[in-house]
Amino acid sequence: MHFSLADREVRALIQLLDDPDDTIYKNVSDKLISFGKNVIPHLETEWEINAQNAIQSRIEEIIHQIEFEIGKQALAEWKLGGAIDIFEGAVKASMFQYPDQPVDLMLSKLELLRKDVWLELNDNLTSLEKVRVLNHILYDVHHFGPHLKYLSSDQSWFISNVLANHKGSPTTMAILYMAIADRLDLPIVGIDLPDHFILGYKDVYNHTSSELLFYINPFSKGAVFGKSELERYIDKMGIELNTEDLKPISNEQIIARLLTDLKQCYKKLGKYRKMEEVNQLLSVL
Repeated sequence: MHFSLADREVRALIQLLDDPDDTIYKNVSDKLISFGKNVIPHLETEWEINAQNAIQSRIEEIIHQIEFEIGKQALAEWKLGGAIDIFEGAVKASMFQYPDQPVDLMLSKLELLRKDVWLELNDNLTSLEKVRVLNHILYDVHHFGPHLKYLSSDQSWFISNVLANHKGSPTTMAILYMAIADRLDLPIVGIDLPDHFILGYKDVYNHTSSELLFYINPFSKGAVFGKSELERYIDKMGIELNTEDLKPISNEQIIARLLTDLKQCYKKLGKYRKMEEVNQLLSVL
């Protein structure tokens, strides 16, 4: 069997993973990580044939670091590309935890949701009626809903889990809702409400104003409410904020909000290393 120079170097480095000298291990680890994803198959093969737990743990750590760097780079590229697709942003933001997400399957599920809503829409419907159709398909037909223990479940913050389990946190449910709306050309935008996350339906016919026709709460089966109801909610929750200050935010800001919320969940769960990884992702945005 013919091995390239790079392959031989990788194999030689892998043989040094059991070195007890931490400095040597650090140098070997850094070098292997620098090779990127191409080194992962070699590491996985070594993991399978090496029964030493310590070596397997070192291999797992190196693979994780490589996959984390790949995910961070993917998120950076999404931002540099204009952060156009909110769904893609959520997928990229999940890669550090789920590097092997079934993206094609996830996109197929999203397309099914879009198509089911599209079949019920027509040009004669009002903005409110279109939202009611989306709500019916998402919540009544496909049975999506809130993950009521989202504050203590880090799984509820990842879009792949929302599509698989049909339950999510306020932010991930809003991102899914927006992703469907975007694919239907419905002018629905993210609203960064403290301690919660809601959506707004833009008044596209009033070009001189950024006014929203109404607000939507995807975490509460797409409940629709007006400005006065939002003001009462803000007052009840003791939030020091005027509704005039609640402006639509960009896709980049929405993903940053998702990661910020996830970081708080990790803090509650005591997963401090994960918090640091999320901080690195936030620095990209």
